[in-house]
Amino acid sequence: MTRARKVIGAGLAIAVVMTAGSSLALAQAKKKKSKCKDGETTEIASYDLSKGENLDFQIAKPLNGKPGDAKTGLKWMVHRRLGNCIACHEVSKILAKAKPSDLNSLKKYGFHGKIAPTLDGVASRYTEGELRLIVVNPKKAFPDVNTIMPSFHSASDFHAVIGDCKDHAILSADRVEDVVAYLKTLKE
Repeated sequence: MTRARKVIGAGLAIAVVMTAGSSLALAQAKKKKSKCKDGETTEIASYDLSKGENLDFQIAKPLNGKPGDAKTGLKWMVHRRLGNCIACHEVSKILAKAKPSDLNSLKKYGFHGKIAPTLDGVASRYTEGELRLIVVNPKKAFPDVNTIMPSFHSASDFHAVIGDCKDHAILSADRVEDVVAYLKTLKE
């Protein structure tokens, strides 16, 4: 059986012809499409906590056993679905990359939030291991603060998670290390 339906939008009428079987195939295709499409991972690295210098704890060793790349870390910090650090934190070094006459650079590097502390000079305030813990689990780094910052390398501690994204971490171990590498460049 074939049926036709008019779809009206933006002042245009378009005839859509579907067979009985194609609506089922379309529904199944929509159902299978994952909303976790930016590389969120289900692999959570194990790590040891040790005494920190400025915080009670730190994660002294890289989660993946190797240092990250600062240039790639910037990419994750401004990525609107993954790191998105600038949604809450202002970072002068990143803001300087936004050119007022270039909408693409403004969309990518501009529009910083001010609800969290600035990240300017963060590498002068915390050790590399402490920065790693802050990214991995800020609630463990700041137990006395009711922070809204998510744990970026955890598959738990989240509320109202989209079904496809359950048991996924926002950032992989490699991406955490890239973000830490970029944060290490933010010295006073």
